[in-house]
Amino acid sequence: MTQTKTSSKRDPRAVCLPMLKGGFGKSVFANTLGGVLGDLRDHDVLVADLDPAGHLSTGLGYYTREDADALDLGDVLLDDTAPEEIIKHPGYGFDFVPSLNLETVTEDLARDSVMASDMRLKQDLVDPLLGDKYEYILFDIPGSRNKLVNNAVVAAPNAILPLKPVPEALNGMRETATKLVGEIRQHIDFEILAVVPNDLRARIDQQTKDRRLLEAMNTQEQFAAYLLAGRDGVDPDSGTIPDDVDVEAVLDNHIPPFARVTADEWDAIDAGEMAPPKVPIRHSAAFGDAYEDRKPVTAYDSECSQVRYFETLAKIIEQGGIQQ
Repeated sequence: MTQTKTSSKRDPRAVCLPMLKGGFGKSVFANTLGGVLGDLRDHDVLVADLDPAGHLSTGLGYYTREDADALDLGDVLLDDTAPEEIIKHPGYGFDFVPSLNLETVTEDLARDSVMASDMRLKQDLVDPLLGDKYEYILFDIPGSRNKLVNNAVVAAPNAILPLKPVPEALNGMRETATKLVGEIRQHIDFEILAVVPNDLRARIDQQTKDRRLLEAMNTQEQFAAYLLAGRDGVDPDSGTIPDDVDVEAVLDNHIPPFARVTADEWDAIDAGEMAPPKVPIRHSAAFGDAYEDRKPVTAYDSECSQVRYFETLAKIIEQGGIQQ
């Protein structure tokens, strides 16, 4: 990232899902949010798969085998192909750019001028389409840093971060904060719209993996420091934030209300004074079944109980953040 810091207003309509670790459900979030924003909330939406692994594309019925003759994102970013030429129309309330030849695209971007190569996605895909053709653009990006990740966070400087209750969850958050978010904020105005627990299954009144993740997210200054990485006076490595910054306020502004469990509420749960809530977003077989049927869950089973929480996330995207 070599561009200088810009004071231009961040556009909340372009959103990415950047976690420097795979397996947290980014692809499910991308296609479900696309379906909610497009099919349920009647917006014009484009979802783009920037992950060479192509899980999102496969889950929508697009297969990502190399095809050197097919038009792909590289033709848009490095040649002069119109972005409309690579957009597909799966029919689930959003249009789609599948993952195709992305390893080659990344290599070609790396050979391009360094400064120009980080701006390509914004200049050649987002700027021509956002506002005129689409109200929202969502990017599913890979779990390791490359030139497409740089492009995505410049083009879509708003993040939704899903976290699963697995041992590497907080480490993945730390890596994302220190090696991506903190660095990006030295150059552009980048905002984490929401951090969302995902695929929860266990009780939280016992020392389960779900409990450990949720309690860390909802109480720790360390987690607040991850969210503020790159801001003045914040050290995500040591987990410290300035004395005049309120940890609870930071967490209120980044954790959706359905997943917010305050320190006082944890005390009440442990004392038996409060029934432990079933915090969303919870595991549902509908997500896996929808993937196998090559559809987003909004098209496969719109009555799935977890869809309403994605509607809350859609509202957060529409508002440009959590409104207190």
